[in-house]
Amino acid sequence: MPSGASEMVLNGETHRGTGAAMGMRAWWLALAAALALCGLLAVSLFFLFWDGIAVWGNDIPVTWALDIVSYDWWIGIACGGLVVSAALLLADSPAHGALNRIAETMAVMGAVAAGIYPIIHLGRPWLFYWTFPYPNSFALWPQFRSPLYWDAIDILSFLGISLCFWYVGLLPDLAVLRDRAWEAARGEKGLLKAQLYGIAALGWRGSAVHWHRWVQAYRILALLGVLVVLALQTGAAVMFAGTLEPGWHDTLLPVTYLAGALLAGTGMLSVLVVVVRHAFALQSLITARHVSLLALLLLGLAVANMYCLGASTVSAMLAGDNFVVAAQVRRATGPVAWSFWMLVAGALVAPLVFLAGRLRRSPAVLAWVGGSACAGIWGDHYTLIVATLQHDFLPSSVHATRISFFAWATFAGSGGAFLLMLLLFFRLVPVVGLARARPYVMPAGAPSGDAEAPLWGVAAEFATQDGMAHALRKLRAGTAGLRVDGYGPVPSARATMALGLRARSMRGFAVVGGLAGALAMFGMCSYATVYGYVFDIGGRPRFSWPDFVVPTVSFGCLCAGLTVVGAMLVGNRLPRLNHPAFNIAGFGRASVDRFFAVAYTSGEQIDPMAAEAVLRAMSPAPLAITRVRR
Repeated sequence: MPSGASEMVLNGETHRGTGAAMGMRAWWLALAAALALCGLLAVSLFFLFWDGIAVWGNDIPVTWALDIVSYDWWIGIACGGLVVSAALLLADSPAHGALNRIAETMAVMGAVAAGIYPIIHLGRPWLFYWTFPYPNSFALWPQFRSPLYWDAIDILSFLGISLCFWYVGLLPDLAVLRDRAWEAARGEKGLLKAQLYGIAALGWRGSAVHWHRWVQAYRILALLGVLVVLALQTGAAVMFAGTLEPGWHDTLLPVTYLAGALLAGTGMLSVLVVVVRHAFALQSLITARHVSLLALLLLGLAVANMYCLGASTVSAMLAGDNFVVAAQVRRATGPVAWSFWMLVAGALVAPLVFLAGRLRRSPAVLAWVGGSACAGIWGDHYTLIVATLQHDFLPSSVHATRISFFAWATFAGSGGAFLLMLLLFFRLVPVVGLARARPYVMPAGAPSGDAEAPLWGVAAEFATQDGMAHALRKLRAGTAGLRVDGYGPVPSARATMALGLRARSMRGFAVVGGLAGALAMFGMCSYATVYGYVFDIGGRPRFSWPDFVVPTVSFGCLCAGLTVVGAMLVGNRLPRLNHPAFNIAGFGRASVDRFFAVAYTSGEQIDPMAAEAVLRAMSPAPLAITRVRR
């Protein structure tokens, strides 16, 4: 257990189930509410496709209204969840094990909810793939100098990185569910469940080699996720700066967007953590220390957003541009001033209650402040977009916008889709990262395998990592010609050192994949705009390389992440659904609370005597020594 982790788990308690504490009645009621909202989304989309986006109330000059506001809000929540999980992982925080699964799932589901809007906003959503470069009979290319193309690449890259980050972190836990399902399998239904979990786990066995590559891949993906979030949020701010609208050219706007996204994501994470903690009775794992940590994050991010708002307001007033000053004044006093004061009250003032230390440890207060912060950042996006668009330079273009019922229904339906995905996911997999939040308990698995099959190796069972690592060192030194590996439920630095794996790094795969993807994207953008599809936009030069930076960075990160995941799977020989290690007696506990040292051969037969002699001479002795057949 990492240093300091004992403060994050109360009284050494364990948590055996992942859904037993949540009553079926409460789950079905929540599912019914989510399905009702999804039905509302379906109805609103029917009228949207029938009549066009005018049913949302979008008009001239407010061509972006609740649709782009909702998109920015959802993608900000997704970015915030990803950054919180990545930061805790990179900082080796013991809080990561209890919060990572909720944060990473929220990031994926938030990106999906956000992705609804760009597709349905196209007018012909079934042709969404036209936004991507692909061979076509029209000999057309996307307009790579358009910030709207940056958005398409950014959301694709973010979704790819967040999915990889989420799945890699989930992989060891799927192995736990596989072993648990095999132990409890009764009849064809139980067997099918175990097989499905086994396929999803890709044959994960928890060997030291697996864990070594897994830890590296997980941390590299965390870093790439942070880079993609920076590209996504700053790219969105630059997209606004590319217009002529007053109030959208502040150099602090990229930082403001990023700070708002982190605050909204941390606020939504706080709400979900409190709900999950209560619904699944996880008070022993999600403790008051976790609640206090999230409260401090909300407080710090609120202060950062307060600084951004104050700095942008002061710089606008000192700039001497009357149109920019008027835009700032309209945000606080105009027709949509309610959204500005929602920002101030919900996102800037409400988190200040955490200046009181006693309130920082209250789950109820955390949920309230988190929800207020989410609502406040939504108000910020509404103020920034709608208040600016409905009154620009000319008095003749002043036009108050009206948000229709179908726009609100679409927004509520996207929330229903988000809730539905969370409910289904948390019913099927652990709501906390088992590999990062130990201890857990599970009955030992039964030995399996063909008694007549040839021997594969010799296995020794231990209760601690130290015992396994000591056995690995002894086996490496005393069994020439045999291969050695260790299996356990958590990453083991001791086993990694005993096997001599520390020199094997996966950073090179990330660098090569990232550079290849970045060069490919930059080259494609350059070729299309300079030679393949020449198009004059405002007299800009053909080779407008600054326009290519955002998609290049995003796509490079996506390629780096995919390369790392591929290298981890190939290096670990996954997927492999059948392996001799599964025939070790009691191997089901290798995903829970037991450690196994194994000496084996890749040849046809093994002489077990030397390995057994080394293991029997150990002090303390292994819990069990068994011969393993293929």
